[in-house]
Amino acid sequence: MDDSTLSPGHRQNARLVAARSGRSSTAQTVAGGPIRTTAPNGQLPAAEIFQPSAITDRLHEILLTGGDFDAIYRHILAAPGKRVRARLVLDCHRLLPSAVAVPRSDAIDLACAMEMFHESSLVHDDICDGSLLRRDSPSVPAEFGVRTAARAGFHMAGTALQVVARVLADNPVVCARLGEAPGVTYLDRISDLSAGQLVETMAPEVDDVTLRRHYELVAAAKTGTLFRLACSYGGTAGGVDHDRLRTLMEYAEQFALAFQIMDDVRDVEGDPALGKEACGDLDRRVPTWPVIEWLAIRPDAREMWLSAATSSAELQADLVRSGAMGAARDAAVRAVETACRALDVFPPTPARDDLCDLAQQVITR
Repeated sequence: MDDSTLSPGHRQNARLVAARSGRSSTAQTVAGGPIRTTAPNGQLPAAEIFQPSAITDRLHEILLTGGDFDAIYRHILAAPGKRVRARLVLDCHRLLPSAVAVPRSDAIDLACAMEMFHESSLVHDDICDGSLLRRDSPSVPAEFGVRTAARAGFHMAGTALQVVARVLADNPVVCARLGEAPGVTYLDRISDLSAGQLVETMAPEVDDVTLRRHYELVAAAKTGTLFRLACSYGGTAGGVDHDRLRTLMEYAEQFALAFQIMDDVRDVEGDPALGKEACGDLDRRVPTWPVIEWLAIRPDAREMWLSAATSSAELQADLVRSGAMGAARDAAVRAVETACRALDVFPPTPARDDLCDLAQQVITR
């Protein structure tokens, strides 16, 4: 999204993060095209260009094998997301240009694996939530049925595991110490995705302090798990040492928090770019970050929230009027600032700039 199309509040948030992070971005998002990072000489070397279409093409090669789920995979690939997790992998793979790293083709396969884990989780999310839409198209369970969707989701996750295993086996030198760094997320924590989905439905008492802790736990599990995995496998593939892998976990955690908060903001505001039914979380009384801010701001919000007589439309209108949306955006800005500061342990490179820009785009898109 071009900055000129953003609201004044969004532009201010973007400038604030850029100023506080002390960086002048060299990355640019081209609408509908590749995300390009300009080298110091002004050129765009092939190794420094993220092509979302290349990820989609490779996913076609991996997934469309003439099997039972080809129709579902074509349906999913016809409406690709923003490939955020793939971009994380490929950026982290080139944070240390002089390090011993896996070949770029293998890094692309790792990026595809992270996207497959993500798409699999979305299929199962839509089953759990009863969602009919995903990216302005029928959700997989709505189009193919719940049973078939569940099987396809597991099959896609299994295929992703096979891809990761192949890359690790083909690169024993680079990946020899994978899993040894304490505090770094690898695939032994993949079950946190489903744990986050479960914990989300077990909200504590309607108290804003307790709810904030609960929300951060759910965001770290549901969104943060795949962000951390993308950074850990991308960084490992790029030869990043253990200490700096741990800082990538902080980056991923804070980025995920900002990402989830802004998703919640757009859900309340009914952003046309949402690609699914707006206010779904309000309908299910899920205490998202804007709701938590609203509970802290409005004296009688707790009673409105708990009352079955309060409609989602009334909640939406009151949330917007109360100032809770601005408070939620501020929290996302703070998380992005923290994420960008974590990257200071890496030398200045186009990849580091792109990671920071990627986090900043969360609060401006």
